[in-house]
Amino acid sequence: MIKFVLLIIAIMLIWGVSIRNRLKQYLVVIDESKESVDIALEKRYDTIFEMMKIAKAYAKHEEKVFTEVVRLRQGLSMKETNDVIRSQNRAISEIFAVAENYPELLSSQQFLNLQNQVVKENSALSAAKRIVNSNISALNKCIVSFPMSIVAYFLNLDEMEFLEIDIEEKKSISGFDYAL
Repeated sequence: MIKFVLLIIAIMLIWGVSIRNRLKQYLVVIDESKESVDIALEKRYDTIFEMMKIAKAYAKHEEKVFTEVVRLRQGLSMKETNDVIRSQNRAISEIFAVAENYPELLSSQQFLNLQNQVVKENSALSAAKRIVNSNISALNKCIVSFPMSIVAYFLNLDEMEFLEIDIEEKKSISGFDYAL
């Protein structure tokens, strides 16, 4: 009888460790996939910064328009990453609003190249966000499923927040249809 109880305890222990390992692996995959978002945001930041420099050259008296572009830091939470994305979206919208007042800026090849680059970076960012959200979804499904939820509870794992996907990101963004 004691052997049977020890066998049951051993099986439960092995099961618990394997579930713990699976949940931890999901966290690693999420962190790895989030690196793609971080890289896309860094590239997007650099492009936005270049667009701001060009726009400032044309609109020197509109300095107040160029308020903030949050610099991406590594290891942001999902909420902080969403905040950075919203801030960058506002900055892009402000740049385009200024550009509409300066036809020579709009026709500037350098500005047009940067605008096309932002569109490509938005596509890369959207793809990276979908991958992260897919991984988060897989983890969240495990966390809420019995009996994995028991192990998740002991690991203090809660459902993770998703990265926001804007309706505009789902569309093909080009030119001044860019409204986030």
